[in-house]
Amino acid sequence: MSDLRPLRPGAFQGGGGERRCVLVAPHFPPGTGAGALRWEKLCEHLARAGWSLDVLTTDPMSLPARDDTRLAGLPSETRVFGIEAGRVWLDPLEAVALHAVRGLRAVRRDRLRTPEAASTLSAPPRVVPSLKESYSRQELRWRISPDELRRAWHAFAAIERDRAWARAAAAAAAADLAYVRYRAVITSGPPHMVHVAGEVMARLWGIPHVVDMRDPWSLVERLPSAYASQLALRIARRHERRIVRSASAVVTSTEAHRVALSRVYPEAAPRIVTVMNGCDDDAPPASPRNDRFLIVYTGTIYLDRDPRPLFAAAGRIVRSESLPPDEFGIELMGTVSALDGMSVADLARDAGLADHVRLHGPAPRREALALMARATVLVDLPQDSGLAIPSKVFEYMSFPAWLLAMAEPGTATELLLRDTTADVVRPGDVAAIERVLRRRLEQFRRGERPAPLARDGRFSRRAQTGRMLRVLEHVTGATGVHSPVTSG
Repeated sequence: MSDLRPLRPGAFQGGGGERRCVLVAPHFPPGTGAGALRWEKLCEHLARAGWSLDVLTTDPMSLPARDDTRLAGLPSETRVFGIEAGRVWLDPLEAVALHAVRGLRAVRRDRLRTPEAASTLSAPPRVVPSLKESYSRQELRWRISPDELRRAWHAFAAIERDRAWARAAAAAAAADLAYVRYRAVITSGPPHMVHVAGEVMARLWGIPHVVDMRDPWSLVERLPSAYASQLALRIARRHERRIVRSASAVVTSTEAHRVALSRVYPEAAPRIVTVMNGCDDDAPPASPRNDRFLIVYTGTIYLDRDPRPLFAAAGRIVRSESLPPDEFGIELMGTVSALDGMSVADLARDAGLADHVRLHGPAPRREALALMARATVLVDLPQDSGLAIPSKVFEYMSFPAWLLAMAEPGTATELLLRDTTADVVRPGDVAAIERVLRRRLEQFRRGERPAPLARDGRFSRRAQTGRMLRVLEHVTGATGVHSPVTSG
C-alpha cells in the first residue's frame, strides 16, 4: 500500500521533459496555516513560467483545520500528496512517563484527602501567575532544573517528530515517485527538519536541493516556552550547518535574514538569496462603505504579539471622545483568545474596551479577507523577531486601509515599510500608537481613505517569483545560465 495519499491528482503527462520539481512542505493547502500561502501562490506564478510541482504535505487527517477549496484553485499541473508520519521511537517512553506522572498525581490526591490535610483544602486558592508562553534566545541558559529538563525533552521530542515526518516523506517519494524525472527538490520550513527529506532525495536522485527558510532556523529569535531550550538551538545549528553547506541554493524570506545567515556561513553566501512573500494580484474582496472606524488584526496572538499597547491607546481615545462601539471598534481573528495565560477579552475589559473589542476564532482565509476588507486600520502586532516579516503584512497591502506596524527600527518589517505611507511605531509606545490612531480617525471623519500599498509594484509576489525562477533556472541549468546566484 502506498504511503502517498493523493489529495489532488493534477494533470501529469509522465516522464520529465517538463520543468517539474518536487516540493516537500508540511504547510500547504488544504492546511490553513500561515506558511501554506507562500507556496500556494508561488506555484501559480511558476506554472505560468512553465514550471510544475508535485507537493508532499501533511496528511489532512492529522490537521486541526483544513480548507479544500484552496486545492481547487491550484494550477492544473500541480499534484498534491499527503504524508502521515508513523509512531516515533520515543512514543513508548513518553507513554511510560505519562503513566508515572499520573500515578504520582493520584498519590498526591489521596494524601490531600486525609484528615491531616483537611485544613489545607479550605485555604484560599493560590493566585496562579500568568503563564509565560515564549522566551527570547537571550533568556535561554544551560542550567539543571526540572523546568529546563522538561523543555529540553519537549524540544528533542518535537524535533524527532518533525524528522520522522521528513523521513516518511523521503521514503514515500523514493518508493512511489521514482518514475518521475524531477529537475530539483524544494523543501519549505519551518518545521525545518523537512530539509532532511530534501537532502536525502537530492542525493538519491542526483538532483539539486533548494532550501526555502520561510523563517530563521538556528537564528530564530524567540521560542515557545514548551521547548524553549538551548538544546533546540544546538540541534538546529548542527543540522542547519550541514544542510546549508550541501544545498544548491538557500532561500530566505527577508533580506535581513539573508544577511545574517551569510555572516554565519560566508562560504555559502553566493548561494543564499532573498525571495519575499509579496502581495498577490488577486482582487481582494470589495471594501464596503463603513461609517465605523474599525481596527483589525488577523493571525495569532502568541510569543510576544501583545495587544495591550493597542488596547491602551484605543481606550484613551474611546474615553476622551466618548465613542460608542458602533463608531469605533477593534476586531481580532485567529488564535487570539489568550496571551501568556491571560484572556484577551479580559485585557480588553481592563482597557475599558469590553464592548468595543470582538474576538473571532480561526476561520478560512476567505473570511479573514472579508474582515480585512471592512478595516479602516490593519494592525501588525509587535514581535521581537527582527529577521522575519509576518505574511499578513503583505496581505494587508492589498486593501484600502491604513497599515499600523509595531516594529523596532532596523528590523525586517520596519525596513520593508520604510518610505511608504504605513505607520511604524516602536512596540509598547502607547503614546505613539494613540497619536497615529487619532490622526487616522480625523482623516476618516473627513472622508479620506488611503490607496492600497500594493500599488507599489516592488511588493508584488509576481516580482518575487521572478527571483525564485532565477534560482531554479540557475541550479537546474534550465536556461544555460551559469552565473552565481545573488540576492539581486
